Amino acid sequence: MPRIEIVDSGVIYINSNPGYEYYFACHSHLVELGPQELFCGFQRGQALYSVDSRLLKARSTDGGRNWKTEGLIIAPGGDDDVYSYHGPMLTRLPDGTLIANATRWGRSDPDKPLFNEKTGGIVPAETVLFRSTDNGASWSDFEVVQMPEGMILTPSSPIVVLSDGCWMLPTDQWHAYEEPGPYKPRTVGLFSTDNGQSWGDPVTFGVSDTAGVGHWHGRINRLRDDRLFTLFWTANLKTEGAMPHHYCVGSPDGREWSTPVATNIPGQTNWPVDLGDGRMAVIYTVRESHSPGFYAAVSEDGGKTWGLEDQVHVWDATGRDKIGITLTDHYPRSHDTISFGAPTSTVLADGDIFCTFWCTEVATTHIRYARLKVN
Repeated sequence: MPRIEIVDSGVIYINSNPGYEYYFACHSHLVELGPQELFCGFQRGQALYSVDSRLLKARSTDGGRNWKTEGLIIAPGGDDDVYSYHGPMLTRLPDGTLIANATRWGRSDPDKPLFNEKTGGIVPAETVLFRSTDNGASWSDFEVVQMPEGMILTPSSPIVVLSDGCWMLPTDQWHAYEEPGPYKPRTVGLFSTDNGQSWGDPVTFGVSDTAGVGHWHGRINRLRDDRLFTLFWTANLKTEGAMPHHYCVGSPDGREWSTPVATNIPGQTNWPVDLGDGRMAVIYTVRESHSPGFYAAVSEDGGKTWGLEDQVHVWDATGRDKIGITLTDHYPRSHDTISFGAPTSTVLADGDIFCTFWCTEVATTHIRYARLKVN
């Protein structure tokens, strides 16, 4: 197995005025705009699920070593109701246009949790798109994605431009707040043939053929041979016990998918990238471990198995994997005190892998990066 190493790391965004205000920054995603220029979107508010959560942007012009925060992607105050905005993910189209997709949650009752503790259902949520034709300097007003009737969906990946020019929007499926459940995680792909003006033709995948096993948060990659690939966070839904990542392969048009198969990665949220010739890399989250944090590994067989003996510990969360007190071990309240998560990765033009993630250090939750090289 080739070795993967960290060649640079640092901070993309951290609160610079902690004596006067508190900011919790999380859920970042990055695209490369050109030589040495990188653009990052992220979420910022008082807490992971706070009502004041908004989408911000940052830019580096020296290959990621230094970053400047450029303000909001969308300014508050233009909504008819109260919303919080979460999880921006970016796509750069062949013509240079940037597309950001995110979730906005209805927060008319600010004291109502996003997730129903008894059913796992969610408050009203919409998927919104923003467009920029000037490399992220300015953005259009949001566009609400009209979901298929009867489906409650939130984006799980950036928009993927397929080999035939069609757009695919991967989403996670949920159920309404008061619906009895139980939560049955699955992925639904939506397709657009008019550059995101309309969406339809839902395709459901990421469904286990083993009872009680669930897959979610798959990040869809278009491979160099135009097939699609994802790794799922997988768990036993009855015991809430973690299981190895499962991988899934899709046809170039996104309509046909294999049944998820287990890998040897014992993690949760993740982001794989294709390096060509059957070689892949991934950054992933580990929580149930004596050394929690983010790890990066390489696969030589198209993502079926991963060289864990050569993996690197990108961020060590030992002793800082929780915020405050532990409320419960049961979902969804078990997520309320997590202090790190949602890693992403992008293959740069020079072949390096640029990763972003959110984590907490000295009581400040912020966005960091790591630049990786596969030898």
